[in-house]
Amino acid sequence: MKTDRLLSIIIYLLNRDLVSARELAEKFEVSVRTIQRDMEAIELAGIPIMTIQGPSGGYAIMDSFKLDRQLVSTDDLFFIITALHGIETSLPAGSISGTIEKMKGLLPRETGRDETVPEDAAVSSAARGRGTSGRYSSRLEKLSIDFSAFGGSERQREVFKQLERAIESEVLVSFSYQNNRMERTDRVVEPMTLAFKWRSWYLFGYCTLREDYRLFRLGRIRNVEMLGKTFRHRDMRFDEFFEETNPWEDSTEWIDITLKFDSYIRPVVEEFYEQEKTEEGPDGSLIAHVRMPEDGWVYGLILSYGKFVEVLAPERLRGIISSAAREIYSLYE
Repeated sequence: MKTDRLLSIIIYLLNRDLVSARELAEKFEVSVRTIQRDMEAIELAGIPIMTIQGPSGGYAIMDSFKLDRQLVSTDDLFFIITALHGIETSLPAGSISGTIEKMKGLLPRETGRDETVPEDAAVSSAARGRGTSGRYSSRLEKLSIDFSAFGGSERQREVFKQLERAIESEVLVSFSYQNNRMERTDRVVEPMTLAFKWRSWYLFGYCTLREDYRLFRLGRIRNVEMLGKTFRHRDMRFDEFFEETNPWEDSTEWIDITLKFDSYIRPVVEEFYEQEKTEEGPDGSLIAHVRMPEDGWVYGLILSYGKFVEVLAPERLRGIISSAAREIYSLYE
């Protein structure tokens, strides 16, 4: 829509000192002539546009123009933008880039040249003083958030976009899903919320197969299809579900486990296990008492510690890990 483009152009200009018509045309995928008409419309709306002629020229918003920044402080804005940048790294490309641009437009102007302005451009010193990129970059060096390692593959990002569309449209989705016990089933789900928990993205929704609410890890979802059939959004919210029920996507038996860790991996144990639930053994080892769901995931977790962990209890789990270790050893004989 033209109105959305005009607002986006205003925000884009607020975050830069000088932008050429060609750059704006490429950014918003329109012709240079359309950009020229847009600039006239923006000026008619009362926003002071400064036009610089010549090969190094372009458009800028005059320094006298300000957006209302009274609701939040400068520090508030930096924290918001930093958090949004962190979230953006785990979302499909462009999902919230427009939001970030708008928030940057609220940052106060600063003194000093913005590197985005050509040296030979006929721009006033006042126009050069607006740049916020330098100050933001400086703040970013002090605090940075990056979830990109948890964003998954391109396939997972595509799954995210499909589910996001289904949630917005309130239509049923079908997909193939593999749970923690490595069992694969076909599901039909009323998608309700995309949630970032436990360092991964999950879909929260009502599963027609289980006839109950479930969480589905996006990395385990395959063959997503929007069925076109709409549903009425149920009353249960994700935060209520998480507080009131077992958050795991399928019913899983939880067991109390006692693990003995070699002192060699003490830093790892201290990082991932609560101090109140660990004690030091007479030989310098660490004894951890934890409660976990018994499934393939917990077996893999214990085996990942290799020779540096021993299962002390329960005896049945000790036998399962011992058997798995022997099978692994047999592969290399």
